[in-house]
Amino acid sequence: MAYRGVDHVDLRVPVLGVVESFYDAFFARLGLTRKTYAKVEFGGASWAEGTADVYNAVEYHEEGVSGRPPLFFGVIEEPGAQPSRGRIAFAVEKAALDDWQSALPGLGAREIERSDDDGYPAVFFTDPLGTRLEVCARRNAS
Repeated sequence: MAYRGVDHVDLRVPVLGVVESFYDAFFARLGLTRKTYAKVEFGGASWAEGTADVYNAVEYHEEGVSGRPPLFFGVIEEPGAQPSRGRIAFAVEKAALDDWQSALPGLGAREIERSDDDGYPAVFFTDPLGTRLEVCARRNAS
Protein backbone atom coordinates (compact mmCIF):
# COMPACT_ATOMS: atom_id res chain seq x y z
CA MET A 1 0.00 0.00 0.00
CA ALA A 2 1.39 3.43 -0.93
CA TYR A 3 2.03 6.16 1.63
CA ARG A 4 -0.34 9.05 0.98
CA GLY A 5 0.95 11.67 3.44
CA VAL A 6 -0.19 12.96 6.81
CA ASP A 7 -3.96 12.81 7.27
CA HIS A 8 -4.10 15.25 10.19
CA VAL A 9 -2.29 16.35 13.35
CA ASP A 10 -3.76 16.31 16.86
CA LEU A 11 -1.78 18.57 19.18
CA ARG A 12 -2.27 17.91 22.91
CA VAL A 13 -2.22 20.94 25.22
CA PRO A 14 -2.78 21.19 28.99
CA VAL A 15 -5.27 24.11 28.79
CA LEU A 16 -7.10 24.69 25.51
CA GLY A 17 -8.38 28.11 26.56
CA VAL A 18 -4.83 29.48 26.73
CA VAL A 19 -4.04 28.69 23.07
CA GLU A 20 -7.41 28.61 21.33
CA SER A 21 -7.44 32.25 20.20
CA PHE A 22 -3.84 31.90 18.98
CA TYR A 23 -4.73 28.87 16.84
CA ASP A 24 -7.95 30.53 15.64
CA ALA A 25 -5.90 33.37 14.15
CA PHE A 26 -2.92 31.24 13.08
CA PHE A 27 -4.93 28.65 11.17
CA ALA A 28 -7.16 31.30 9.58
CA ARG A 29 -3.99 32.85 8.07
CA LEU A 30 -3.06 29.40 6.72
CA GLY A 31 -6.48 28.92 5.12
CA LEU A 32 -7.93 26.45 7.62
CA THR A 33 -11.00 28.61 8.11
CA ARG A 34 -13.71 26.20 9.28
CA LYS A 35 -13.65 25.42 12.99
CA THR A 36 -15.47 22.49 14.59
CA TYR A 37 -15.78 21.53 18.22
CA ALA A 38 -15.47 18.10 19.81
CA LYS A 39 -15.57 16.37 23.16
CA VAL A 40 -12.85 13.78 23.71
CA GLU A 41 -13.23 11.11 26.39
CA PHE A 42 -9.75 9.81 27.17
CA GLY A 43 -10.39 6.51 28.92
CA GLY A 44 -11.76 4.86 25.80
CA ALA A 45 -10.30 7.50 23.47
CA SER A 46 -13.74 8.33 22.04
CA TRP A 47 -14.36 11.42 19.93
CA ALA A 48 -17.75 13.07 19.45
CA GLU A 49 -18.94 16.24 17.79
CA GLY A 50 -19.29 18.96 20.37
CA THR A 51 -20.71 22.45 20.57
CA ALA A 52 -19.15 25.78 21.47
CA ASP A 53 -20.58 25.29 24.97
CA VAL A 54 -19.27 21.79 25.70
CA TYR A 55 -15.93 20.84 24.17
CA ASN A 56 -12.31 20.11 24.98
CA ALA A 57 -11.05 19.91 21.40
CA VAL A 58 -11.19 21.98 18.25
CA GLU A 59 -10.41 21.12 14.66
CA TYR A 60 -9.39 23.63 12.03
CA HIS A 61 -10.37 22.57 8.50
CA GLU A 62 -9.40 23.67 5.03
CA GLU A 63 -12.39 24.57 2.82
CA GLY A 64 -12.99 24.69 -0.91
CA VAL A 65 -10.60 21.87 -1.80
CA SER A 66 -11.37 19.52 -4.66
CA GLY A 67 -9.61 16.35 -5.71
CA ARG A 68 -8.37 15.43 -2.22
CA PRO A 69 -9.61 15.39 1.36
CA PRO A 70 -9.24 18.78 3.08
CA LEU A 71 -6.40 19.24 5.55
CA PHE A 72 -7.22 19.65 9.21
CA PHE A 73 -5.40 20.19 12.47
CA GLY A 74 -6.81 19.32 15.90
CA VAL A 75 -5.97 20.88 19.26
CA ILE A 76 -7.05 18.76 22.22
CA GLU A 77 -6.99 19.64 25.90
CA GLU A 78 -5.32 16.86 27.86
CA PRO A 79 -4.51 17.69 31.48
CA GLY A 80 -0.80 17.22 32.13
CA ALA A 81 0.19 17.48 28.45
CA GLN A 82 3.59 19.06 27.86
CA PRO A 83 4.63 21.28 24.92
CA SER A 84 5.75 19.29 21.91
CA ARG A 85 9.48 18.50 21.97
CA GLY A 86 9.52 18.45 18.19
CA ARG A 87 8.70 21.29 15.84
CA ILE A 88 5.62 21.44 13.63
CA ALA A 89 6.34 23.13 10.28
CA PHE A 90 3.84 24.76 7.92
CA ALA A 91 4.77 25.54 4.31
CA VAL A 92 4.24 29.09 3.06
CA GLU A 93 5.53 31.07 0.10
CA LYS A 94 8.97 32.62 0.64
CA ALA A 95 7.55 36.06 -0.22
CA ALA A 96 5.12 35.74 2.74
CA LEU A 97 7.77 35.23 5.44
CA ASP A 98 8.10 38.97 6.20
CA ASP A 99 4.32 39.23 6.66
CA TRP A 100 4.32 36.18 8.94
CA GLN A 101 7.17 37.54 11.04
CA SER A 102 5.31 40.85 11.45
CA ALA A 103 1.96 39.20 12.26
CA LEU A 104 3.09 36.56 14.76
CA PRO A 105 3.49 38.82 17.82
CA GLY A 106 -0.10 40.05 17.38
CA LEU A 107 -1.33 36.44 17.26
CA GLY A 108 0.34 35.68 20.61
CA ALA A 109 3.41 33.83 19.33
CA ARG A 110 6.56 33.94 21.44
CA GLU A 111 10.28 33.34 20.93
CA ILE A 112 10.12 34.47 17.29
CA GLU A 113 13.31 33.93 15.27
CA ARG A 114 14.00 34.33 11.56
CA SER A 115 16.26 32.27 9.31
CA ASP A 116 17.07 33.63 5.88
CA ASP A 117 19.23 30.69 4.91
CA ASP A 118 18.53 30.04 1.21
CA GLY A 119 18.28 26.33 1.94
CA TYR A 120 15.75 26.83 4.73
CA PRO A 121 14.09 30.27 4.89
CA ALA A 122 11.75 30.19 7.89
CA VAL A 123 10.28 31.91 10.90
CA PHE A 124 10.51 29.85 14.11
CA PHE A 125 8.30 30.55 17.14
CA THR A 126 6.31 29.00 19.97
CA ASP A 127 2.60 29.07 20.74
CA PRO A 128 1.55 30.66 24.07
CA LEU A 129 2.18 27.35 25.92
CA GLY A 130 5.59 26.64 24.38
CA THR A 131 4.88 24.24 21.49
CA ARG A 132 7.51 24.89 18.84
CA LEU A 133 6.22 25.82 15.38
CA GLU A 134 7.52 27.30 12.18
CA VAL A 135 6.42 28.67 8.86
CA CYS A 136 8.95 27.80 6.19
CA ALA A 137 9.49 28.14 2.45
CA ARG A 138 11.97 25.30 2.08
CA ARG A 139 9.93 23.46 -0.52
CA ASN A 140 8.62 26.53 -2.34
CA ALA A 141 10.37 28.02 -5.34
CA SER A 142 9.01 31.56 -4.98
